[in-house]
Amino acid sequence: MTNFWLAIDHADDALFRTSDSTDIRSELLDLVAHTPGWGIVVRPTQGHGDVRRELACAGLPDIDAVDDLVVPERSTDAVKVGFDDHRGGCAPMALDILDRLPSYDRVFLEPYCATPGCLDDLAVLGARSRCGGIVLKLKVNDEGLAAIERADIGSAPWVARSDGMAWDDFSARLPRVRELGARGVMVGRAVWGDTGEAGQDVRLKTIRERMHTIERAFA
Repeated sequence: MTNFWLAIDHADDALFRTSDSTDIRSELLDLVAHTPGWGIVVRPTQGHGDVRRELACAGLPDIDAVDDLVVPERSTDAVKVGFDDHRGGCAPMALDILDRLPSYDRVFLEPYCATPGCLDDLAVLGARSRCGGIVLKLKVNDEGLAAIERADIGSAPWVARSDGMAWDDFSARLPRVRELGARGVMVGRAVWGDTGEAGQDVRLKTIRERMHTIERAFA
């Protein structure tokens, strides 16, 4: 299964519309379907077209508590869950999440946490790799990189998330992200977010070039 993911599961539909109200998500699905080595993150109810099941990831809505988790009917081999700080610790919450998602080949855990030690605990959990494969999805802005550098991530698999960064900022961080041990990326707006005003040909050319830049950074 790939470590390069293009995300189109954002809750704000307006982000995907051009000035003439064209929805670019079908273009992005088709692009990923014809780009070897890339998968796509979609909403559970969105469908993933011609993208093979093992290259599709169901992006679940972020949760504040495990009881908020709605487990979808499985149509993908991977699933992504974002969750906030938890008073009982992020690792126990992650274990509760995993108990509700036992059949997925990979579970991407996206912690929105600044509690000291939580990232270390999640990394231990990831290194032990239950559920066929646990992958952390970590922000790589200044705060995120500092947390990754402080933490003892070891061999735990993780991918970089763009977290709203613009392409130039995100791409400039890729060499450092690679040095810190990232296996790949799960990225959305940094790749496609500023292309809505371009014509279709220019938009797809720009997105392809950015995907290739990411591939080269991890070659």
